[in-house]
Amino acid sequence: MTTFMIPGSAFEGITALGTAPPAAGYYEVSIAEIENKSSDKFGSRRFHVQFPNGFKMFDFVHLPWDTDNNGQAVQVPGLSEKQVRGRTAALISILQSLGYSYQEITAAQGIHDDWFLTNKTNRKGYVEFIPGQRGVQGSYSTVKSWVNKTQYEALKDATAAQPAQAAAVPATTGNLNLPPVAATMAPAPANGAGAPSVGPALPPPPSAAQQIVS
Repeated sequence: MTTFMIPGSAFEGITALGTAPPAAGYYEVSIAEIENKSSDKFGSRRFHVQFPNGFKMFDFVHLPWDTDNNGQAVQVPGLSEKQVRGRTAALISILQSLGYSYQEITAAQGIHDDWFLTNKTNRKGYVEFIPGQRGVQGSYSTVKSWVNKTQYEALKDATAAQPAQAAAVPATTGNLNLPPVAATMAPAPANGAGAPSVGPALPPPPSAAQQIVS
């Protein structure tokens, strides 16, 4: 006999306690919520994003326009023209990351929350993510930038290739069975003379290395 029953849909958008942030890199993310806290500055929103592994965090997005107490759209006061253009460009980056074209953005009667929320549009965005350093006070996970899908596909492949390339370097050197001092030997001169001696205290290199040098 069951003592309780919870529908599976009640678990959607909620992650397990203690879900660890992913490694640094580029990820596809959902925008799960846009929060407007009374303690935040006028024109600021918290964009809550969710990663493929379930990790959730929020990123501050600063709007060039906001809604006043009368429900009217007004430009955020106190901003210079450069700041307005910068905030607008940042917002365009997020919208294009979600797959909107520049023409769709500029032709819209109004851009609002529903344009961004994944549960409203089924759209997902792409971010460059940097995790916070565990155990370091004041270190937080951050969304460094939003990129479009084409950029994401290129960047994620390049990022994935870097660890593989780094791992290949010591593996290649190790196959030669060179002694540790071999890495510090000077290169052979370009004039065709033999390589200079590294000193009598060093053991002669193994035959495999001699074959390579010759």
